Amino acid sequence: MIYMNLKFLIAIFSLIVVFSSIQSVYAGGSGSEESDVLFINENYFKVKLETNPSILEGNENQINFDITTINDDTQKIVSKVEYKIEIFDGQGNLILVFDAFSPDEKLEIIIMPNQNLNFSGKTIENGSWLGSNQSPLTIEAPLFLQGGLVDVNITILSIDSVSVSGNETTFQILFTMGEFIPFSAEIDDTTHNLIFATYFDKIEEFNYDSKNKKITAQMPFNWNKEFIGLIPFVHAEYYIPKTVDIFNNHEILLTVNNISYFGTIDRSGDEEIVVHFLLSSKKLLNLFDEIPSEQADKIIFGIESGKIRDVQKKNASLEDGDKVIQLSSEEDWKFHLSLTPKGQINPDNDITLHIEFHDPITNTIITQNVYDLDIFLNGKIIESKKGLEAYDGTDLVRVNFDQIGAVIVKISNVNNFDTSGEFSFKVSESKEELVGDHFVDIAVGSYLLGCEKDNSCYIPSLVNIEPNQVVLWDNKDSSAHTVTSGTPDIGASGSFDSGIVAGGEKFSFKFKKNGSFDYFCTLHPWMMGTINVSESTSTVPEWIKNNAGWWAEGAIDDQAFIQGIQFLITNEILDIPQTDSGGTSGNKIPSWIKNNAGWWAEGAIDDQAFVQGIQYLISNGILQI
Repeated sequence: MIYMNLKFLIAIFSLIVVFSSIQSVYAGGSGSEESDVLFINENYFKVKLETNPSILEGNENQINFDITTINDDTQKIVSKVEYKIEIFDGQGNLILVFDAFSPDEKLEIIIMPNQNLNFSGKTIENGSWLGSNQSPLTIEAPLFLQGGLVDVNITILSIDSVSVSGNETTFQILFTMGEFIPFSAEIDDTTHNLIFATYFDKIEEFNYDSKNKKITAQMPFNWNKEFIGLIPFVHAEYYIPKTVDIFNNHEILLTVNNISYFGTIDRSGDEEIVVHFLLSSKKLLNLFDEIPSEQADKIIFGIESGKIRDVQKKNASLEDGDKVIQLSSEEDWKFHLSLTPKGQINPDNDITLHIEFHDPITNTIITQNVYDLDIFLNGKIIESKKGLEAYDGTDLVRVNFDQIGAVIVKISNVNNFDTSGEFSFKVSESKEELVGDHFVDIAVGSYLLGCEKDNSCYIPSLVNIEPNQVVLWDNKDSSAHTVTSGTPDIGASGSFDSGIVAGGEKFSFKFKKNGSFDYFCTLHPWMMGTINVSESTSTVPEWIKNNAGWWAEGAIDDQAFIQGIQFLITNEILDIPQTDSGGTSGNKIPSWIKNNAGWWAEGAIDDQAFVQGIQYLISNGILQI
């Protein structure tokens, strides 16, 4: 069961659609609607109806309801017009009828939604209500208590005190007052707050079917072909928080009166999913014959939880049989790829590529696809297939690799659109475990421009090492990359080259000589990094840093630290430049000396700064040598 609550989403969406009719016009909640043109007093006129707000959010005390008459020949607004106003609800029930006059350009009316009917304002001599800028007519009426269809007949009685003539003097405007309706549903023992937006008529009932995991919203509707022919569309939306697991992590099936319907599901927001129903007149007529007779007076908008969504798992690996998803270069498709058989891919074994084409927003499969497929092994093309067909949205392609190496699978030219996507994996004899002294990640998403702006393509982009140490690169991205010495401007220098490193694979290299080695990715040349190799110039054994860090943290006392330093100097383990001793032994050690020791242990200051601190201790007699 679903209960009403006060939370609502503030949003504005409105559509204006005008259809051709002699005397009436339909529009969809824009707040400003114009009628068709009538020939009155030897001139062509039309009227404009303006409502503010145009969409109800649940807290409105009044609705501004203004009417303007326009001379369609001169496009000038006409003043001193007297009207007869008739307002009906969507079912044709008369809600309000009255005569009103405005000396100004607008007949200004304030409607206060109320179950009672009451007029407040001034009248003119003939008893018509006055609705001017200075004295707007105020009406309490059972109108705009909720969203829905409103049918307004506006009859011009006189212009500038002259009665009008013509075969027809009544304009009809049929418009929608939109409404955001908050409701809540008990789903899996948790209350979830949702929103339903109607842009056509009021909602009479919400319901949640826990057995079928389906939510429905029921709206009055006349399934009559003549009526449907006058309606350009019916529009409604569900706003579903992503905390609702049965919809966030599952496919969403849409129904209209329990008949399957293909709508639009927008999952792009961070907090909510928006499900759109946009039923054109043609679609409504197609549904007409399938609507059961007992439902001929309503539309039932249904959303039902389907199968678990096909979402790429974290650290997905094609070699392990996982599905990998890539957004196409133009963001107009999502390509899904998985491989069988699962496990390590070896030479001379048949591999089947399972390819799927999905909508980038709804993730539903897109059918009727024609595409090109290129497969590279170690940079050389081994398969090139043009005009492959995936009419049901999926395709299977079998391929055999005759040697080990890195593979790139490229999908392109889908339905003749300039769009593409790449996947990579490795063909190997056995998975070797690489080790290193220093580590660099090839960042997720580095195949796209942008990581070069903050040097985050290779992380870290600058590494300082010593000769004969090994640097290990780990490709965290789903796309293939290279680690090639040189720069994009100059090209490869020849010092080292990984070749193509597939997603999830690694490359290591031992640097034997001093020097600064720039490197880049030949496939994505905005990716650049540097390895600096140099001998250690430290005059202080590494284990002394441990002692300095412990002392700075208070793990050993001042005396223990001093005794340790004296021992190191006396035994010529710590090399301190000649320093004259002075002062008196036992002086307190300055706090900055301890700070320096801690910073030096962390690598924030260099060896020379630490040695200068020791020299200070000697020169002030705190440390005796």
